[in-house]
Amino acid sequence: MNAAPSGPPSSAPSPVGNGPLLTLLQIEKEARHAESEAALRYVAVNRTRALVAYRQGALLRRAADGGWSVEAVSDVAVLERDAPFVRWLARLAAALETAVGTAAPVPATAASVPEDVRAGWLEFCAPHGLWLPLRHPDGRVVGALLALRDPPFGDGEAVLGERIADTYAHAWMAVAPGRWHRRSPQRRRLIAAAVAVVLVVILALPMPQSALAPGQVVPRDPIVVSAPLDGVIKTFQVQPNQSVAVGDALFSFEDAMVRNALAVAEEELAVAEAELRTATQGAFRDTEGRSRLALLRSRVDLKRAERDWAAERLSRVVVTAEKPGLAVFHDASDWIGRPVRTGEKVLVIADPQGVELRLHLAVADAIALEPGATVRLFLDVAPLEPLSATLTHAAYEPELSDEQVLGYRVTATLDDTGAAPPRIGLQGTAKIEGPRAPLALHLFRRPLAAARQFLGL
Repeated sequence: MNAAPSGPPSSAPSPVGNGPLLTLLQIEKEARHAESEAALRYVAVNRTRALVAYRQGALLRRAADGGWSVEAVSDVAVLERDAPFVRWLARLAAALETAVGTAAPVPATAASVPEDVRAGWLEFCAPHGLWLPLRHPDGRVVGALLALRDPPFGDGEAVLGERIADTYAHAWMAVAPGRWHRRSPQRRRLIAAAVAVVLVVILALPMPQSALAPGQVVPRDPIVVSAPLDGVIKTFQVQPNQSVAVGDALFSFEDAMVRNALAVAEEELAVAEAELRTATQGAFRDTEGRSRLALLRSRVDLKRAERDWAAERLSRVVVTAEKPGLAVFHDASDWIGRPVRTGEKVLVIADPQGVELRLHLAVADAIALEPGATVRLFLDVAPLEPLSATLTHAAYEPELSDEQVLGYRVTATLDDTGAAPPRIGLQGTAKIEGPRAPLALHLFRRPLAAARQFLGL
């Protein structure tokens, strides 16, 4: 709707004689018998013309926030709320409420409203209007009926308009009781105060803090098997997660260089011992030879130590298990042919009956953690059967996880339930319960932390 709707022009003020009274009674009857808001809106903007003649009529609703919205316009079947004329009518109602009030019907013209609204009056509608507030018996203004035409409105028409406006207000609240719920300002303030108190009480309720963290079943007190020498791993005698006993071979190194070094050391020791025997036999005749005996003995000791060191290195070529358990590592092919240095971790031997939980709690989700806190791990393979555990240790300094997430390492011991312990390596999501805190802290902890970081406080 791009232009103001227009009805048949009327230059006559209002009917005279007994006609207005009968018309008033008939329109009141139609208003009170309206079965819906749509029917009442039609009566208000179209049938009122039979009582108070006008060219244009508009029914407006007063919102709870004090604004105005257009509900119906005369001679318009479908109202387009974004049309310029409709939007201007809402502005006009707000301006008339400020300029002339809502106490009683008031004739109005373009001079009655501010200049920013006056231009629309001259563009969209007739020069004279009648402002009819719809007031409920309790005093509240629920809407207004605005009539516009060319001739000015008389006092008699204002009286008739006030009467029919009261009828429309009562009928409107009857067909839409939920929209016009009777609620005095004092009652609204009491309700608002009660709601505020309830919200404060709810936000102050102590609730146990909790945080979610990825978790994994790991061995407790495992034996770390590291490389005993620098070299290249040749073979693996065990498979991942294979049971081993004490003395079982785990893996071995390439031994060619070690065996050659042992052979060379033995030959050098034999040469040194031969030189020492020769010098010892000639020492009775050769004074200078006796002075070399100490040096040759030291050389023999050095070569013997080198031979023993080469033999010890050869004994370390095959690495054996020092404790029964499971050989825990990823894949043998990752190690075969790979050079390692002394002390580098290759695998661990773990007791399958001795396991614990290792969690990685992200810094953003961190809560106060104390030993003895309850932990529940929901394994990915059995999400409906959580494992109960007790927190035993939480790191003070965060570290990066394999996923490059900065967080705290947390260790928990499984509770003794008599059931078989879970398999080492199983993963899931753990819920850590911390001390109680107000519900407001749970709801606003992250927003407050983000605001603090953004503001640099």
